[in-house]
Amino acid sequence: MDLVLLYISAYLLGSIPTAYLIGRIVKGVDIRSYGSGNVGSANLYEHVGKKWVYPVASVEVFVKGALPILLAVYVLDIDRSSAYIIGPGLLAIAGNNWSIFLKFQGGRGIAVAGGTLLALTPILAVGCAVISIGGWKVANNSGMWVLISLVLLPLGSYVLHTNMLGHSLNMVWYSLGLLGIVILKRLSANWAPFPEEVSRKRVLFNRLIRDRDVSDRITWVRRIPEGSP
Repeated sequence: MDLVLLYISAYLLGSIPTAYLIGRIVKGVDIRSYGSGNVGSANLYEHVGKKWVYPVASVEVFVKGALPILLAVYVLDIDRSSAYIIGPGLLAIAGNNWSIFLKFQGGRGIAVAGGTLLALTPILAVGCAVISIGGWKVANNSGMWVLISLVLLPLGSYVLHTNMLGHSLNMVWYSLGLLGIVILKRLSANWAPFPEEVSRKRVLFNRLIRDRDVSDRITWVRRIPEGSP
């Protein structure tokens, strides 16, 4: 029963739409209608204010992401290499991506995923951050480098946890589940319709690799609803 409550709590905690609430409270806007439509820190930066990025990102990393893992480890005494640890992390990310409070819309789950990795395997969390941020600084394409870091994560999990530390494959399965959730979220894009001026194949490619519908990032992130000031 405790495990079931943990899993439900992880999903509900992940579902709290922090960025959406800040947008509503601070500027009275629904950030799903602006820019990328993503309920996350990046969209908040563009359309609400950069000063809110760090507080929201901190909540997503440490509260929505890391806390369910830490509760599992230190309250329920679940080992980090146990199969049971897979549930709270993936459910927290799923809650963020498909929030029950936003009709199953939400963010991309990257910050929440980072929090779960930080609590589970800090070395791999830092590795993913270095690849993502370093690639973004060099190539100016954060979406692609985040994807690359997550594609490499199962391999890193196998080398570190299974090969070097002698753990089971559970961290590998967790990494694959995380990658699957991120890919599914990118392709579904909050159930947004396909733009008429771009072919469906191109849109899906852009969503997967660039994490947006079109090639031009500036045009994409600065979109506003018709009639907005």
